Amino acid sequence: MNLITALRLELDPAHPDVVAFVGGGGKTTLLFRLAAEIAGRGRRVITTTTTRIFTGQIGQSPAHLVMSGGQIDWAQLSRQLDQHGQCLLITSAIGEKAEGIAPATVDSLVEALREQRRHLNVGAVLVEADGSRNRPVKAPAAHEPVLPETTNVLAPLFGLDGIGLAIAEPQMHRPERIRAALGLNENGVRLTPEMASRLITHPLGGAKGLRAGMRFLPFLNKADTAPRLASGRLVASRLAQKGYSSIVGAVGNSEADPVVERWGPTAAVILAAGTSRRMGRPKQLLEWRGQPLVVHAVKAAVDSRADQVIIVLGAHQPQIQAALAGAFDWHRGRVRVVNNPAWADGQSTSVLAALQALPDECQAVMFLPVDQPGLPSSLLRRMWRLWRQGYDRVAPQVDGQLRGAPAIFDRRFWPQLRKLTGDQGARPLLRTDRESIAPVTVREEWLADIDTPEDWMRFQDDDRLAK
Repeated sequence: MNLITALRLELDPAHPDVVAFVGGGGKTTLLFRLAAEIAGRGRRVITTTTTRIFTGQIGQSPAHLVMSGGQIDWAQLSRQLDQHGQCLLITSAIGEKAEGIAPATVDSLVEALREQRRHLNVGAVLVEADGSRNRPVKAPAAHEPVLPETTNVLAPLFGLDGIGLAIAEPQMHRPERIRAALGLNENGVRLTPEMASRLITHPLGGAKGLRAGMRFLPFLNKADTAPRLASGRLVASRLAQKGYSSIVGAVGNSEADPVVERWGPTAAVILAAGTSRRMGRPKQLLEWRGQPLVVHAVKAAVDSRADQVIIVLGAHQPQIQAALAGAFDWHRGRVRVVNNPAWADGQSTSVLAALQALPDECQAVMFLPVDQPGLPSSLLRRMWRLWRQGYDRVAPQVDGQLRGAPAIFDRRFWPQLRKLTGDQGARPLLRTDRESIAPVTVREEWLADIDTPEDWMRFQDDDRLAK
């Protein structure tokens, strides 16, 4: 997966993204790799630092411009952007360190870029906003991070090679501050994935300087070995449970994609609001293997490891909710019911009710029908893995034919989902740009749905679904 997609950058010259990289474990490499990716797409980007970078790192940018007296030579900047698509701005490059520019100067730059967008056409400004002395893990000093007011994405880096190391010098930068953020009093404690997730989101750690209006997107770097990738997944899953998105990547490996996986809060939605007209009775309450179909559906959704499960009810709500009572630990807030008062107007209203109930931080949704009791939770987990690998839509297929349920939609599709009308679910969104949909080959009986008494009888008699 590429960095632009994983970071959800708009690259709109009218409103340039201002991404501030903080933390340890590869900020400079990430900054320049992202810049190259943006320029490679024919877009324009400016890189800089509000602190200092090593002089030897200037060469990672194909062009740089030294500001004289704090002033930008706009003609020279325009020429560099015309030629390379990117340019590094600094104020001096003497000795081992190159001095960056003040955060207020970045803010003035961004305002000028907006005014000159038709001429310069810059879609992003990338800022390295603190230092880490090349350590994989750090906690910021009192004066850090040095963030421009215009920052709209705060991306704390964390080097996964720091997992398992003692929280001490020389392995980590400012270990005493790391221990303070984690509430540790003793030296020599080794950093665990759970500690890492706390440090990254702590206001004295990776979230220091986070303000309203900023997107917070941790980057778990150096997932270039199986153990580090496993550690990254543990940290990312804990972050998702807390409501944070994150990226697991390896930007130092130039021969591979920089992003291995994206993570974030997810939701599985059970569409169970229908009247079951053709069945003649509520199919949500049909019992299979001793439990109503709605309970089977919710258990499969929970076992898919979605962070939240929403059950959309409408017709027969009192009976269905009574059947659900006691089946789950509602107090954790992971499973909840949403009422759709407009259920009679079709399935699209249930999709809309679910979207309205999703938390703002939700990154993707899986829609599940209530009448597919043969769905194995292992299939749903496979589908979630494909979304994490970068596919914005995931759906099953049988004999090469794409099916509409269950299906996953990235939050990029929220606007299209909200436009659905009538008695249709999200299936129309799977009919366009089929090449960009990740298909999962499945057994046909897994997708068998129950609409009529005859369907129910065939399903119960299907030996392929026997335990």
